[in-house]
Amino acid sequence: MNNCKICNSTADKTGSHIIPHFLLKRIDSEHKGRDKEMGFVISERNPSSYFGRATNLETLEKIYGEIDDDRIANNSIPLVEDYIFCSRCEAKLAVLENNYSSSISKNNQSVGINYSSGINSEQALLFWISIFFRLSISKNSGVSLLPEDEDTLRKILNEYFSKNQIISDLDKVKYKILRAQNVPEKASTLLHINPESQNPYLLVVDEFIVYLSLNTDVENMDFYGFKLPVGEAEQNSNAETDEKILAITTDTLLKLNGSFHAKAAESYRVNLFFECDQIFQRMNFGDKMPDSMKEEIFKALANDEKVSFGDKFSTKHRAENIFKVLQQYLKK
Repeated sequence: MNNCKICNSTADKTGSHIIPHFLLKRIDSEHKGRDKEMGFVISERNPSSYFGRATNLETLEKIYGEIDDDRIANNSIPLVEDYIFCSRCEAKLAVLENNYSSSISKNNQSVGINYSSGINSEQALLFWISIFFRLSISKNSGVSLLPEDEDTLRKILNEYFSKNQIISDLDKVKYKILRAQNVPEKASTLLHINPESQNPYLLVVDEFIVYLSLNTDVENMDFYGFKLPVGEAEQNSNAETDEKILAITTDTLLKLNGSFHAKAAESYRVNLFFECDQIFQRMNFGDKMPDSMKEEIFKALANDEKVSFGDKFSTKHRAENIFKVLQQYLKK
């Protein structure tokens, strides 16, 4: 049996959500209830998708075409994990989530102002600490905080959960938060920690953008070249005030998301081309596959209408297209 990642007692809980459901309402497209999640994992090599066990079959067929038993058996939700927390810590995390979720309805503010979320600063700070900590310990998030920072956040949560009060370390943590206003219900949004930023850490989750830092004031960091108005946001800390959030436009959020997608597409392209060169070398055709062949493979992957959207960038589809182009090359 594993030990709880917070208090080190026996981890007996299954189905722990790394990110609470109310922050995933647009990221997981089937968001009407638990077990109806549906989303896509964007990675440099093998983009993938996932769905909850109660997701509507009609929705699944739009994405994947015909659904077979293998598809269902091999499906897993990346940010739901077993045996990482004990029952007590899981319940305490749920309390933080319930407290913070009451502020979610306040999403029609004047752009450019710092408004009160209505949540006590300590409770809001603990909530965001729990989010960054859970993402760092998750085996599927793709990122980790610096070890010393992760341990500081763990100690804060453990101390609070054990004694219901903070004695030390909470004053080390500060954050700024921006929130896009009136984001359309069906807009495509992200869950992503920028691996290029470490202390401050930059998290984008749905309509929220959070900069969290330890032992230093929050400084502005570009998001893949996109500049955010972080200097206009008030800094939150363990103070006797409510959390302050800077209201930004939906357009700002969508431009930020566009910067991420451009970066992700370029990373995928670079890795695909590297893989093509390796295959070319193993077949003793030369050191590098011609650029024209690589471009043909990339376009074929993106534009193939015969394969379902959910499988467009799968390993199998990538291999099929590389093989098809190599066959044409051999004929020449």
